[in-house]
Amino acid sequence: MREPTIAWVRTGVGPESARRAAEALPDAPIAAAICTGFAAALAPGLAPYTLVLADPLFDQEGRSHETPLCAALVETARAAGLAFARGALVTAPRVVATPVDKARLHGALGALAVDTESAVLACVLSARGIPAAAARVVLDAANEAIPTGVGSVWRRPALVSSGLRIAARMRPCARISARLLEAWIGHGISRAPRSGEPDRGHDREADEAYGREVHGKSDRDVEEHDRCVEQGRP
Repeated sequence: MREPTIAWVRTGVGPESARRAAEALPDAPIAAAICTGFAAALAPGLAPYTLVLADPLFDQEGRSHETPLCAALVETARAAGLAFARGALVTAPRVVATPVDKARLHGALGALAVDTESAVLACVLSARGIPAAAARVVLDAANEAIPTGVGSVWRRPALVSSGLRIAARMRPCARISARLLEAWIGHGISRAPRSGEPDRGHDREADEAYGREVHGKSDRDVEEHDRCVEQGRP
């Protein structure tokens, strides 16, 4: 059996960067695509370091896009021992930086988390008949504000400490994505359905039961994890 050829494409940040990267993909057979990276939590209680498996994806107009590989990705996350939450992910045109904006978006769509690329990527890939899934790791919680530039820090100096705290999470969050991809290559890729194939074995209650512990994490748990990261402890 031949080993799969893996292509890693860095899209950059934002919808336009994602669209250019997807449209620049070579015209070669691609069996499956996984969109990974960071996201911001919209759902209260969804803790940083949580893997969000998109089902479905919403674009900035609120249109829903299916993620046909999600069921296989759920199996992969379980096999890798990763805590996850399966639910809606929305792609926004820009970074959603404040708790107020996060709450407004959560109320409008009920999405667990938000990013700025996944729905764009999934749309371009779907047009090429490439099944896709999105797996994003939560970087900032719904009640956390993040700096979006010098101006925001100037107006709210407290954002400096918030930005540093969130920046310290980037490396461990990236490791979670890497663990998922390693497990996918060894476990999930052979189970990927072809484009148009039904998403079999969908057991949402089991998914939610497995992922429920993530929603129950307290702020203290997250703060302790952040302290361990800062001190170089696992």
